[in-house]
Amino acid sequence: MRPKLLRHALCLILSGASASAYAVTNLEPNAGLQFNFSNPGARSLGLGGAFTGLADDATATYANPAGLTILRTQEFAFEGRYTGFDTPFSNGGNVNFSPFDASGVGESDSSDSLVRPSFASWVYPADKLTFAAFYHRVANFESEYTASPITIDGGPNVIFGYDTSLDFAIENVGLSLAYQMTESFSLGLSAAYSDFEISSVTTRSQQDPLFANQQTQFGGDNDVVFTAGLLWRLSPQWNVGLAWREGGEFSYKASNSTLPGNAFHPNSRTERTTFNVPNVISAGVAFRPSDNWLFTLDVNRVHYSDLTDAGVTDLFSSDESTLKVEDGTEIRLGVEYAFLDMERPFFVRGGVWRDPEHRLTIPNSITQDCNSSDFNFFGCIDATLFRPGDDEMHYSLGLGWAFDRFQIDAAADFSDLVDTYSVSGVLRF
Repeated sequence: MRPKLLRHALCLILSGASASAYAVTNLEPNAGLQFNFSNPGARSLGLGGAFTGLADDATATYANPAGLTILRTQEFAFEGRYTGFDTPFSNGGNVNFSPFDASGVGESDSSDSLVRPSFASWVYPADKLTFAAFYHRVANFESEYTASPITIDGGPNVIFGYDTSLDFAIENVGLSLAYQMTESFSLGLSAAYSDFEISSVTTRSQQDPLFANQQTQFGGDNDVVFTAGLLWRLSPQWNVGLAWREGGEFSYKASNSTLPGNAFHPNSRTERTTFNVPNVISAGVAFRPSDNWLFTLDVNRVHYSDLTDAGVTDLFSSDESTLKVEDGTEIRLGVEYAFLDMERPFFVRGGVWRDPEHRLTIPNSITQDCNSSDFNFFGCIDATLFRPGDDEMHYSLGLGWAFDRFQIDAAADFSDLVDTYSVSGVLRF
């Protein structure tokens, strides 16, 4: 094993804790970490998540709190979701460093799923003011897999294989207030206590117990986050909405430790790092050409770069990792047809939206010469494990059935990497 690669296995012994606290880490399970900033509720999901300009039910607490002024009776809403993830990861094969070429590296997917209550709210309208209390599971992701070693330049040097698992969740509990300034213009604000939890374990012991080591991410934190929205009812047919959603900043710990059997055991290094959830700016339009038809459009700017703007903690080096992620723009379209002639109105919905690629990746400038420095060498290792993906197209379908004081909705959203099924209900009293 060349000295550089030996250092990669044992550098936790050679380097002390860094003086700076960076955001997120370069541990492998973070390569597939998936966010989904779709609005809550099966109705919204069936519309492709395009709800900012409509915002006419209790899920407006997140989508656009200004829309709460549309509601004229008390409402209780609840949603449950099933989410299935396919998480891609680099798995075996060979990478060339002279020049850099990762086309020979294998890629596999791990499949995981979650069933969770995802949203609940209570809305109380009072003249021009509307109050709401809500719970929202903003993010929830799990993955578990085993990756095989990857040879470098045909060997004998190797990027160690590993076993890893990750559990990540963000839950918000908060209050909303909306005010109808005029008959056509409303504004709203939501404030939430946001609870963050992360737990991951990555173990490298497949090749040689002399170099066995383990990395963990662990901890919980909380923050207060805000969502602000505006809604204009330009005419009976047209609505325009704007919303800003704050993600929050959370602190947790990450560690790198030797395992029994390692020639340098016991030894460990622990860093405190931050996780900055991306902020989102959303603009939406809703158009009703008739009582039966509804069309919605959302354009969301997701500030994914918030994840890495403060730097990325490298647990294998005293240097900061060069992993970056670019901001992305989601475009969402939805359509609904209402069968209003039925005794109980029935709704059919469809949607499509583009999820921009937002994996952590290494800039090309690092991989142009992997062997020019230790910094570039380890950057090329990150580039092998953190590979760019593609934009994902999502397609959704939904149904709804309205009763005098109750409505039930169901929807499904499909893409190559994430499938979501939702059932939600609204009780009016």
